[in-house]
Amino acid sequence: MRICALVPAFNEATQIAKVVRGATRHVGEVVVIDDGSDDGTAEVARAGGATCLRLPANRGKASALRAGIEFAASRGFTHVLTLDGDGQHRPEDIPVLIQTAVRTGADLVIGARMFERHNMPRARFYSNTVGSRLASALVGREIRDSQSGFRLIRLDKLLNLELRSRFYEFEMEVLIKMARAGCSIEQAPIPAVYEDGRARSKMKPVRDTVRICIWSLAFRFLKV
Repeated sequence: MRICALVPAFNEATQIAKVVRGATRHVGEVVVIDDGSDDGTAEVARAGGATCLRLPANRGKASALRAGIEFAASRGFTHVLTLDGDGQHRPEDIPVLIQTAVRTGADLVIGARMFERHNMPRARFYSNTVGSRLASALVGREIRDSQSGFRLIRLDKLLNLELRSRFYEFEMEVLIKMARAGCSIEQAPIPAVYEDGRARSKMKPVRDTVRICIWSLAFRFLKV
């Protein structure tokens, strides 16, 4: 198992070094995809030991990850591990995903956050609940955290998919298309990380949840 960590980042200069240093302990290479940042994210990432791919303009999370996947494929990695650059995903939880993949042989391991209503912003709780229920219905099994971007994926299976996403619908696209392809999916419990009770994510819960739901139906039934 040769793992490349892919970290999409947009204006995360204050957090990216910590993410890079933590992830480097557990994987073969950390690749930060700087999605058009103007705050020095790329320079900080390189100083922290990451390989950095820099997109000339902000194209969206999925576009950044697709660039990272192409890079990882060119370097002969067997797996990619995706995690956010804003500190929502703790690098120290990476071994939990790796151990689950080794134990089960799963093609996709999702880091499933443990949501508690009293510890989460209302909008985040309900957007995750709606998304996970929709994902469960579309793939025919319980998915506890459909929007978790903390994942370990077999690269050969991922390369067989025709990925079209540009934004936050990426996680649902990969999940639905891997399920349709008969890939094995497991979930590994990880903590949900919030700062002062607020999620750091740039995702807009209402707008992006609606977009994700519409695209999810298209991925499942129109097979786009």
